[in-house]
Amino acid sequence: MPFEKPDRFVERLFLHCSASDRPEHDDVGVMRDWHLARGWSDVGYHLFVKKDGHVQAGRDLEVIPAAQAGNNTGTIAVCLHGLAVERFTEAQYRSVIGLSNEVNAAYDGMVTFHGHCEVSSKACPVFPYREVLGLDAHGNMELPQDPTPLTQADTPTVRLMDRGPAARRLQELLNAQGAGLAADGIFGVMTREAVVRFQTDNELDADAIVGPLTWIALGE
Repeated sequence: MPFEKPDRFVERLFLHCSASDRPEHDDVGVMRDWHLARGWSDVGYHLFVKKDGHVQAGRDLEVIPAAQAGNNTGTIAVCLHGLAVERFTEAQYRSVIGLSNEVNAAYDGMVTFHGHCEVSSKACPVFPYREVLGLDAHGNMELPQDPTPLTQADTPTVRLMDRGPAARRLQELLNAQGAGLAADGIFGVMTREAVVRFQTDNELDADAIVGPLTWIALGE
């Protein structure tokens, strides 16, 4: 769903996780029921990202969230379904990156991105949100730019959650081997699995890190 900038003042976006991996909980309606049972007027989050990457609408974006006690004013709250870090999906990461890019562009880079853990004692969200969004120490996210074309000599070491033309070129080369990846330039979970399979098949260290030997084996 496309992001529609609310009229109210917003300066921060907070990321959360739902603290459950159970499939029956993978829906904003379940979150709403839980929050209504607490006596809240609605679900606390504005947006909910399912395991398949689908983004569901929760609380109206024009309404202040109920998600970060003492830090709700001027914020947008986004929750990803999940508890165990290894069970968050590439589709979820792709969706939250796309959504965050939309929010960042809508506010001309003047909004910052944070985890609930930054204003709470909770370890929420449990996934590496700073790495996923490429945040600096202040929670700033770079505005999207047109990628510089990758030359044959430009093959830096890439690994999980790296983004850009090198990751895209890696996906294209893996696809030539039959990997069937989305060549989106995001080194996510599925790309990592394809790299490990390729490295194993070619008797390389199956560490999911694409360095000189893996690039050479790929023919780059």
